[in-house]
Amino acid sequence: MSIAAMIISLPDTQKLLPAVPKLIAKPFVYMPFALQQKLLTHLLQQAFSETLADGDCEFLQGSWLKVAITDLNISWLFGCGEKNEILIKKNGSADVTIEGSLNSFILLAARKEDPDTLFFQRQLTIGGDTELGLQVKNLLDNMELDVLPPIMNLSIRCGAEYISLFSKNEF
Repeated sequence: MSIAAMIISLPDTQKLLPAVPKLIAKPFVYMPFALQQKLLTHLLQQAFSETLADGDCEFLQGSWLKVAITDLNISWLFGCGEKNEILIKKNGSADVTIEGSLNSFILLAARKEDPDTLFFQRQLTIGGDTELGLQVKNLLDNMELDVLPPIMNLSIRCGAEYISLFSKNEF
């Protein structure tokens, strides 16, 4: 096959570029849950170290928050243990569920989109105990990106910039 034929057979960049964040996330989706759990626990313990130490997550003790990334068909249940540690499990019942696309969650994490706007536009949905969901939202609203480890901060900010540039209205 000639180079010209290969270039012509490449997917349309208008369709390919918005799909890049999902393509990058796909390997994580196929990881065994035990590895996902270990990685997420480590990252979240770092991200919420001050919040956990201050006891600001105690409202989650005995409750479970389900986060579902709908376009990747993946979800986890998060809780807070008695010693203010992050708990993660794959299955079970949730007290509150927050669902949305990968792009919506990235934009939310980077503060590129306001959570109220994402909920109002139905790009994120909440079900179950909405009071508990509101407490989670308020916790995230009060968190500063600068407390995150530099590589997490950079990844979130770069991901949000990429989505803002190439995924207009494709949450």
